[in-house]
Amino acid sequence: MFVRYRYRGFTLIELLVVIAIIGVLVGLLLPAVQQAREAARRMTCVNNLKQTGIAMHGYYDSNRQLPSGYVSPGVASTAPSASETAKGYAWGFVLLPYMEQPSLFDSIDQTREAVGTSNEAKAAEANLGGYRCPTDSAPVSFSVNNGSGTVDLPTSNYVAILGWNNVTTEVGQGNGVFFRNSDIRFRDIRDGLSTTICVGERKHIHDFFDQGPHAANSTWYAAVPGVLRDAGMAMMPMMKEGPGSLVLGHVGQSGMMSGKTPNHTNHIVHFSSSHFGGVVFLLCDGSTHFIRDDIDYPLFKALGTRAGGEVASL
Repeated sequence: MFVRYRYRGFTLIELLVVIAIIGVLVGLLLPAVQQAREAARRMTCVNNLKQTGIAMHGYYDSNRQLPSGYVSPGVASTAPSASETAKGYAWGFVLLPYMEQPSLFDSIDQTREAVGTSNEAKAAEANLGGYRCPTDSAPVSFSVNNGSGTVDLPTSNYVAILGWNNVTTEVGQGNGVFFRNSDIRFRDIRDGLSTTICVGERKHIHDFFDQGPHAANSTWYAAVPGVLRDAGMAMMPMMKEGPGSLVLGHVGQSGMMSGKTPNHTNHIVHFSSSHFGGVVFLLCDGSTHFIRDDIDYPLFKALGTRAGGEVASL
């Protein structure tokens, strides 16, 4: 007597149903994974700015003033950036010893120019994760032209806040916390340390509202004299921005830049991020805040000036 065993496999229809179910589950899972990854990247970005705040307060304790937005010797505060001819070392460079980068800081000879010397190569090769937002795909370094040739600069996604002023023609007259040759003390921030923003994010490419992409690269190193870059303003395509655009940003200026909140303009000196819905900012008290890109503009402007007298809260 023979016993027959029947082995039943999947039918084609059953197999297709299983594949479809797996596809649906993967489709549901991927967004959750991506959101988790972005949340982790955003936390890294927040931590970067927290460390910058700690470094800034460490610098203040040692020097009794905040670092200059950038240094340009012998230039009057009312002079436009076209008058700058030397140095340009920026706030982010000066903070290096307070961000566990003393060796890099010491390797740069500040008696020499920031570019056109061995200093340029040392800085361009430095890949400082603490100055880069992991959500942005910016390269480690980028190139600009200073009128004499190509200059290589290290990337940063964080720029200091000039205030409500033009970063090219009024860069020495900022009403924010950082500007050319600034020497701001905490007592000068009369609007309050906890209601004044001093550093914010910027993507390396601005591409908002169908204006076309514009390079908005920033650096922690130096505002290189002679640099002129496309401003990214659709209404004035021939407008250029000077060296300050490399290390500083503003919360607006007179004319068509008034009223623009983060992630709402291709103007390269503004603030932006790849985080959904807003931008991370550092406040003068060392705290960080995620400012939504739909913030009321008068509040955003008030947060960006140090002594405007406005009553602002976050």
